[in-house]
Amino acid sequence: MLHPKLGRVLSLVYYHSLVFALMGTTLGMRSHGKIIRLHKISSIYLIYSAFISIGLFLNIYFIIPKGVLDGYIKYNIVLQWNFFAMVGLRVLAILGCYGTMWLKRRQIIQLYKDSLIYWKRFSSIMKAIVSGQELKELQLSLARKLWQKIMVLYVGFMFSTAVQYQLLGVINKHSVLVLSTRLTQFLQFIAVKMGFYALLILLDHQFRVIHLALSVLHEGRGGRKGGRKWKSLRSIALMHRETLQLARRVFSLFDIANATVFVNMFMSTLNIFYHAVQYSNNTIKSDGWGKTFGNGLIVFNLWGTMMLMNMLDGVISSCNNTGQQLKQFSDLPSVSKKLKRELDAFSVQTRRNHLEYKICGLVQLDKPAGLGYFGSILSNVIILMQFDLRRQQQPNSHG
Repeated sequence: MLHPKLGRVLSLVYYHSLVFALMGTTLGMRSHGKIIRLHKISSIYLIYSAFISIGLFLNIYFIIPKGVLDGYIKYNIVLQWNFFAMVGLRVLAILGCYGTMWLKRRQIIQLYKDSLIYWKRFSSIMKAIVSGQELKELQLSLARKLWQKIMVLYVGFMFSTAVQYQLLGVINKHSVLVLSTRLTQFLQFIAVKMGFYALLILLDHQFRVIHLALSVLHEGRGGRKGGRKWKSLRSIALMHRETLQLARRVFSLFDIANATVFVNMFMSTLNIFYHAVQYSNNTIKSDGWGKTFGNGLIVFNLWGTMMLMNMLDGVISSCNNTGQQLKQFSDLPSVSKKLKRELDAFSVQTRRNHLEYKICGLVQLDKPAGLGYFGSILSNVIILMQFDLRRQQQPNSHG
């Protein structure tokens, strides 16, 4: 059972995904997400999904015609290159997200079914081992974490809206249409990231419950003595194995969609930093409010990126550190043969099965990769700055 506060924030994520057709099918949710029922996919939702996906793809057309010919990027080849790169990556992101939803819809719906079965089977087992107060505190902390991430996304959206509005050269119907198109694409991007956050939160919840259950067994709380400990440990080991398999399915199923998200995040951050350079050297004219909104956009963009990296690393570490927690049972004064056998089997299971996340099976995402991510962005910004300096010096050398 989910705490109402965690259920509310997950419901918010669900409705965001539903609006942008990022669900395989609809869910029946009652009592703030405590009761979830899978609906059969309807023709109405399929038609709506097709309308949204095609509409988002086609509205990119409204950005392109005068986007390069007018405004502040007219005389800057680097900004024009960034513009075309961003448009291309948005096309790639839409194809990746909605291609996944259409081509893998049956697999996604099967994942929903298996997840509900998994949740019902292990929730009763875990409630019998872990106290209700500990589960409540865990779910409240995860609810706060998810609310924080959503707030960071939307505050960043507000700063981005303000900056893009100030960058409009002329306020007319076309410029407002271009801005509206960009903001619609941004909102869809937010919905995709919120969905990824929610999946990570649910996986993190399950791995943390496993850690809580192991602590209960180790400390001998809940009246579990040696005669019953081995049964509880076997249930925990089974839950760990199935949660690991579920996490791998999630990462594999949404691999292409998440890859396009990370590539767009990289390019967006690079674009924001390069714009900041243009603001600082007055290539882009702005008042104090523009610089304030720009600084806010930088802060919340970096904050959101670091939060995503930390959340992903937290889920992976929580899964892979289970073996370390099993070592605490070695300090028990006496262990039954059955419990010893289950501990050995669980230890072998954790050693042979590690969770990792690789983009398209190539680039592993962890803390070192996160540092490399920011290092690559700064390196590319420096390269673009050098290109700017060389471009500005060329007229003088010819003169």
